[in-house]
Amino acid sequence: MRVAVYGGTNSKEYTKKDMDESQKLGRFLATKGVEVVTGACLGFPYFVGKEVVQNGGKVIGFSPAKDEAEHIERYKFLLDGCSYIRYMENPGETQAQNFTRRGVDLTENSDLVVAIGGSWGTYTELLFSFIYKRPIILIEEFGGAVEAFANTWKFFNERDYNPEVHYGSRIIRVKTVDEAIEVLEKEFI
Repeated sequence: MRVAVYGGTNSKEYTKKDMDESQKLGRFLATKGVEVVTGACLGFPYFVGKEVVQNGGKVIGFSPAKDEAEHIERYKFLLDGCSYIRYMENPGETQAQNFTRRGVDLTENSDLVVAIGGSWGTYTELLFSFIYKRPIILIEEFGGAVEAFANTWKFFNERDYNPEVHYGSRIIRVKTVDEAIEVLEKEFI
């Protein structure tokens, strides 16, 4: 099983609780032998990934960069949150193209998504995951893109329910990391 962890953002100040809760999720995933995929970025995915790696698990990072130098210099991303980083084989001309391609790659290489916080990138990754009919666990206590996506899903689900679009997609809304772990353990892992 491959679990994608979404939620990075460079502009947020992370609290001790943010890091502690991310690390708790990372330890859980590592002990279950789950392969984790992330955007090789900062924030929640970094904290989760680093904890997975430190506990002997495997994290594949999908970078928007063409190589390690660009990953570090242009994007200001770190290396130690992943056991392996996959760089763009055919990078686009713009950063937006690379982030979009990365989001599709993440989705195609995951069986399940766990989202924590995040911003625009996380939102688009969630949208791709919905379209690709991946089960999505939204951890709501951290707000951000998770909150926006949950509200968007609720809006369309209530007003424009279309079975062809919704068939196979599953949104699981939880408040805390502990609740997400409970769902993962009972239903998926």
